[in-house]
Amino acid sequence: MENLNCIGKVKCCMQIVRVKFSFFLKGLFLIFILCTFFKLEVQAQNTDEKKRLPFIYDEIPVHVIVEGYNNFSVDAICTKDKLLYVNIEDLFKTLNIPCIVGQERNSLGGFIEKESRIYSINYDTKQIKIDARIIDTKNGLVKEMGTLYMETSLFAEAFGITLAFNYRVLTIILKSNFELPVIKELRIEKMRNNLSKLKGEVIVDTILQRAYHLFRFGTLDWSVTSAQTGNRSTDNHFGLGIGTELLYGEANLSVNHYDRQKFDNRQLQYLWRWVDNDKSIIKQAQVGIISTQTISFINAPIIGAIIRNSPTTLRKATGYYTINESTEPNWTVELYINNVMVDYTKADASGLYVFKVPIVYGYTTLKLKFYGPLGEEHTEERTINVPYTVMPANEFEYGLSGGIVQDSSSSRFGKAEFNYGVNRILTVGGGLEYLSSIPNSTFIPYLTATIQPFSKLTLHTEYAYGVKTRGLLDYYFRKDVLLEVDYTKYVEGQLATLFNALEERKVKLSIPFRYNKMTGYVKLDYAQFINKTFDYNQANIMFSTYYKQISANSSTQLNWIDRKSPNVTSDIALSYRLKNGYTVRPSTQYDASKNIFTTYKAAIEKSIPKGYFSISYEKNILANVNLINLSFKYDLSFTRTNVSASYSKDNVYISESAQGSLALGSGNKYIYHSNNSSMSKGGISFYPFLDLNQNGIFDEDEHLVKLSSIRISGGRVIFSKKDSILRIPDLNTFTNYVVEFNDNDLDNIAWRFKKKIYQVLIDPNQFKRIDIPIIPVGEVSGMTYMNNDNSLKGIGRILVKFYKRNSDKVIAETLSESDGYIYYMGLEPGEYSARVDSVQLNNLYFTVDHQQINFTIKKSEEGDIVGGIRFYIE
Repeated sequence: MENLNCIGKVKCCMQIVRVKFSFFLKGLFLIFILCTFFKLEVQAQNTDEKKRLPFIYDEIPVHVIVEGYNNFSVDAICTKDKLLYVNIEDLFKTLNIPCIVGQERNSLGGFIEKESRIYSINYDTKQIKIDARIIDTKNGLVKEMGTLYMETSLFAEAFGITLAFNYRVLTIILKSNFELPVIKELRIEKMRNNLSKLKGEVIVDTILQRAYHLFRFGTLDWSVTSAQTGNRSTDNHFGLGIGTELLYGEANLSVNHYDRQKFDNRQLQYLWRWVDNDKSIIKQAQVGIISTQTISFINAPIIGAIIRNSPTTLRKATGYYTINESTEPNWTVELYINNVMVDYTKADASGLYVFKVPIVYGYTTLKLKFYGPLGEEHTEERTINVPYTVMPANEFEYGLSGGIVQDSSSSRFGKAEFNYGVNRILTVGGGLEYLSSIPNSTFIPYLTATIQPFSKLTLHTEYAYGVKTRGLLDYYFRKDVLLEVDYTKYVEGQLATLFNALEERKVKLSIPFRYNKMTGYVKLDYAQFINKTFDYNQANIMFSTYYKQISANSSTQLNWIDRKSPNVTSDIALSYRLKNGYTVRPSTQYDASKNIFTTYKAAIEKSIPKGYFSISYEKNILANVNLINLSFKYDLSFTRTNVSASYSKDNVYISESAQGSLALGSGNKYIYHSNNSSMSKGGISFYPFLDLNQNGIFDEDEHLVKLSSIRISGGRVIFSKKDSILRIPDLNTFTNYVVEFNDNDLDNIAWRFKKKIYQVLIDPNQFKRIDIPIIPVGEVSGMTYMNNDNSLKGIGRILVKFYKRNSDKVIAETLSESDGYIYYMGLEPGEYSARVDSVQLNNLYFTVDHQQINFTIKKSEEGDIVGGIRFYIE
């Protein structure tokens, strides 16, 4: 029994073991099935993942360099094989290439180079269509997190855009076989800006017009000269000029007194001038000693008045004409058009100077100022009659002037004139001039016409009843070779001018040249004057050249009557600059008719800091006179001084002179002093201040900000060590100047200029005060997180916009960086809200935990800092 029981127990145990083993096998089989299924599922998932992104990658920002455009950054994907996939949407939008993304963000299309070259990119079919071509690519197009990427080599194949990627510095050099739209727009914008500058139009954010005053004293010019000759008495000259604003206009009064002459009103100069270019009927008016172009010969000042509707601004037309005249050797000559200096030059060894004058629209006045190397300055400005007037199409200008001539008979003068632009080519004009001192005809009606079919050719005709008929032709061969033909026929017996000839014929040919390092100028002049009984002829051949430190000039003059032998004289002058600051200038004159040299002259000049010294010797052979001259000039900040001594025929002549100017009213009891004239000039005083309450007003509890840089065209900035006021003196009155400020010039990174580009109209004879508000701005920072299965990770390229509180107007925006970091600096003090761009959220099928986050930028001199802005995206 026991054995049976044992056998039974054994059988029972074996049965249990079989059952358990069966369950074990079944469990192993189940585990095997589950593992196999899981493995297949993982493999399937991995296969799907590989189908979606067949590589391991890193998201990186890369730097893009485009020649002729500002550098920028785009997001890209870089593989372990160093292949680069660029965000095509961002790249094309930055380059202004038309780019439209499909609703499902699976396609992208537009046109490249021109509207007929249409392209499309399909991320589902992996195809690029451009023109009639289709480019199939398996791994060249990638979509990741709603962003469309394309491999760099495809840009060249499809669009002709080469992206050369440098992996070490993460930089792309972009080139194209066509002009990129952004480069084209910059080129066109530059051309428009240049054209706007020529027209006097500038894009600015702040325009400051005239500030009118009944009276304001501002500038003062002074000069003193004393001369002694042997044992004779001393001659003294005193000059004083006062510049003010009177009755809303510029008023200048100057007195030149010579102690050996009886004072008369011709030593007194005065002029009141009013200008407002925004008016339509009268834009400028003058009262006092006026200057105007006349047909009659008037050799005395005119006391009277002028009104015009022509602006004082320079409106550039097409074409040029040339002025070539003579002054003293090495003198500096300044050219003014409508009281605005447009150019300057230096006379050569013989005194020749040349200006290529641009033709401007409307009535034009030309003035020349002369400055000698020893401090000489011509106080009399030479006014040149402009040969013709050109007007824009359908524009009309007039001028009325009248007064009393300061001659022996106190002649009465009056003139009415007009000019009208018929079209782009033709300008017609005319008027009536009156002068009571003309015996036979006091009234002179006249007509003019100017034709300019193209910029290199100008034809002007003029008819003055009872006086003359004139024709003038200017034609430029090539670029700078000018032919000028001038013919005038005078009415026999006319007394309006002092010209007694019946006809005047002139031909001028001006030829500038350049050969290697040699530049020069050739001028050929011929004039013939037809009289009743004889013809008088003049000819001049001039040659001027520069080569390194050598300047040479040769001029030959021929004069003859009818067919008689000409009288020929030649002048030769040389100038050589030595390296140690010395200049040697020998010159001579030769009379070819008598075959003798008439004069010799030699001068040695030495430039020193702020000064100039010269010694010269001249021999006049015909008069048997020797002249020795010593001169010394020295400039101080407030005055220009000059001492000279001459010796000739046992006579000694000595002179001393000094001149300078003062300008008041620039702030903080500062007096600007100069060794040049300040009359008829203006200035600007800038007060840059920290505007804590943002009201744009310099309040008592706010302080000035020191600047070390400012940009202005045509002005010199004075940075005072005693205060932070920026002063710009010696500016042309009634003229607009553009001044630019840059945030990078501020010492604090949190400071910003409220306005950066100012257009300032200069007030006469005074400094114009302008307060420049500087605002301390705040910065905001935070993070954008992707919430995925309760794990947070920073997400890049999320667009965050900033709004004024309770407003839908976007103030600023920024993209989160690759790690999700948000940062923006430049918000003025105030209440704001931050929002993630809803359009981007919809395109990516994302949601955000907060629609907006409110924050406040507080007022702080150093700029407020706000952190902790966080958006959680799912």
